[in-house]
Amino acid sequence: MNSHLLNGHYRTLKVLNDSEKGKTYLVEDINLPGSQFIVKQLRPPSSNAQTLTILRSLFASKLATLEKLGHKHEQIQKLIAYFEENEEFYIVQEFILGNPLTDEIIQGQPLREDQVISLLSEILELLVIVHSYGVIHRDIKPANIIRRESDKKLVLINFDTVNEAINNTVDNMEYMPIEQVNGNLKYNSDIYALGIVAIAALLGLSANEISNLRTQKNRLTGEIVWRNKNLKVNSKLVRIINRMVRFNYRKRYQYATEVLDDLKKSTNVEQDQRKQHQKKLLLVLTGVAGCIALGVGAWQLRSLKPVSDAQQTLYQEGVNKYEAGNYEGAVEDFNQAIGLDPRNALAYNRRGDAYYRLGDYEQAQADSSQAILLNPQDANAYFDRGFAFSELGKYKEAIADYTQAIKLNSKDAYAYYGRGLARAQLKDNKGAIGDFSKAIALKPQSTEAYLQRGILHRRLRQRLEAIQDFDKVIKINPSDAKAYYQRALTQSINKQKYAALKDYTDAININPKYIEAYLNRGDVYSDLGDKLEATEDYNTILQIDPKFSAAYIHRGIHRFSFGDYKGAIQDYTEALKLNPNDVAAYNNRGNAYLELGNKKAANQDYSRAIAINANNALAYYNRGVIRTKQKNKQGAIADFKKAAKLFQQQGEQDSYQDAQREIAILQNKSAPAKATRPKSGKREKN
Repeated sequence: MNSHLLNGHYRTLKVLNDSEKGKTYLVEDINLPGSQFIVKQLRPPSSNAQTLTILRSLFASKLATLEKLGHKHEQIQKLIAYFEENEEFYIVQEFILGNPLTDEIIQGQPLREDQVISLLSEILELLVIVHSYGVIHRDIKPANIIRRESDKKLVLINFDTVNEAINNTVDNMEYMPIEQVNGNLKYNSDIYALGIVAIAALLGLSANEISNLRTQKNRLTGEIVWRNKNLKVNSKLVRIINRMVRFNYRKRYQYATEVLDDLKKSTNVEQDQRKQHQKKLLLVLTGVAGCIALGVGAWQLRSLKPVSDAQQTLYQEGVNKYEAGNYEGAVEDFNQAIGLDPRNALAYNRRGDAYYRLGDYEQAQADSSQAILLNPQDANAYFDRGFAFSELGKYKEAIADYTQAIKLNSKDAYAYYGRGLARAQLKDNKGAIGDFSKAIALKPQSTEAYLQRGILHRRLRQRLEAIQDFDKVIKINPSDAKAYYQRALTQSINKQKYAALKDYTDAININPKYIEAYLNRGDVYSDLGDKLEATEDYNTILQIDPKFSAAYIHRGIHRFSFGDYKGAIQDYTEALKLNPNDVAAYNNRGNAYLELGNKKAANQDYSRAIAINANNALAYYNRGVIRTKQKNKQGAIADFKKAAKLFQQQGEQDSYQDAQREIAILQNKSAPAKATRPKSGKREKN
């Protein structure tokens, strides 16, 4: 064995494991004297050429992700290289000098509570990173957690996702939840396994004894019963571990961050009490400041010296009704106040605010203009008119008003915020970011400015900056559902589906009727192949709002993805009942008809989409596919040419190349080597 060099330069020092699946070696690289690595041999279940081709692709894609992951955190075992030799797959991993947790979790020698909490916290921090990359470890157990000798930190090794790519078999069931055994793996399957490790540590159990836990279940609930009377463990920690190992994965912790949060809460009671005390002190101080502010405001109100008591009474009643949300009543009172004094600039100003709340932006703009005419130094009137202009789509006029408001009051954070919104509408992204930043500098707790700046950063593909802004909003106000939603959108773009799911869920927990959050979470579940969860989200939207047509479109796409073409057609048809001009519904329904072999119906739907929107590139492309199948060569070429032109104008380079490829094939010209005839049309979401 020693005479053979794996991949030409790895010399075997020791065989660490030999099983049906393959061998594990300790090796050295002859090109790097003194270096040691772990090499795993993975034997494919079949040597069939087609099977090997599929496995090669799967193997490479899985390992590409693991390679990035290992370099992301120094407590995750690094993947050094991978190769194939004699139709067998090999991976080269970092050799971690240290001892596995099996040396610490010893039969009959329970670990202390603080040691278990430390173990849990350290591994959960790693799982947060692992899961954010879309990776599930699959084999969390003491043997795969190494206490590194150099710094005594825990290192996570032996990701079974590699082995799963080659051999889809189940081993080491002691730590596996039932859904993993059944092949329905979830991210929180890792959480379950870690919970079992914690139980083993607290009780001092061997792997064989862990197997017996499956038989120790509550007859009513079916949950594991592990705590005995002699075990002195904090009840909060027991509750956390119990939730980690719930039998039903839906009732378990969904995310590693949730477990971490609960662990921190349970171990920082005194710190929390100090924070509560500080909050109370802050509230007292804020209350004093509020009283001072109210006093100053009242003094200023008295100093106005209104023309008459009746006018002042009507004005104040209008303000009171406005503050109570009775905008119609406020308008009536301000009307009477203006009737008594047509030069009352404040009454015009406040009536404009009430009209704005009622959605009458034309009247709001007119009232603000009158207030400015009567008092050209009123910064608030310019500010109000700026918002009215924005709602009317007159963004240049709005920017001019906000700028004038800033000249009159350079400390007005809201004027900068409003100008930022208007500039964003005109695609002046740099100017908008500058305004939102100025608003934040003047008012550091301005969550709306952070939120809008984050949205702009995302638009500019500055995703790290965007997430930082949304993080700030959440830190200021942990109950801001919009911030979680916007951060989730950014996470989705970054392909961080696990993180996106958590944020969408948090947004929904804060606002149970957040339709957009359900819609996007459903899409993420669908992408992950979680059929039931995705369907539940789309169904929930339609329970909240049966006329929300996008839910039918997205549910139709979801059904289409797993071959329920008839169900997809039903959904697209429902969407068209709500909106007969929904191009996406026609286009996607055409795709479903195409899959069912109904070329005539598919052609009609694509043609309807084109009739509604003559610039819909996808509809032209898809109709070209149909015409190709119908042997209508000239018609197909015409459609693909139109699609190519539109795709090019819209900057859709990949789709443009697809259309050009189809034209080349139809004209019997040479096409790029990767050319493949699409089996179905391109889809779109509205």
